[in-house]
Amino acid sequence: MRSRATLQDARFEQTDPRRIVEYHDPEDFDRIDFAMRALDVLRPKRLRIAVYQAVSTMQVEAVEDLTRKGYRVASVGIPPHASREHIAYALAELAGVASVPYVVRTLLAMERERTNPYR
Repeated sequence: MRSRATLQDARFEQTDPRRIVEYHDPEDFDRIDFAMRALDVLRPKRLRIAVYQAVSTMQVEAVEDLTRKGYRVASVGIPPHASREHIAYALAELAGVASVPYVVRTLLAMERERTNPYR
């Protein structure tokens, strides 16, 4: 029969750090520029977004804007290995579009058309 657990038993407990696995896109393109073009298309309402280059993972944070009622402010950190799909998906979710997969496909098609106009 086991004895009752005590605080002394818990002092040697070890936890693993949080690990996030993200796809690393080998394609070389300006990720911040792509995000800004996507935001021009999405035009989120009542939302101010700051886009910056993150170091390791995609970071999206949104909070209520305390200076203006009904508005939000957000920051989007884009790592140097993020794919176009990952960026478009994060921005579409943040903008609150009704059909995120459709918007992602549309943004990617517009980008392909921009980079390969004679395709």
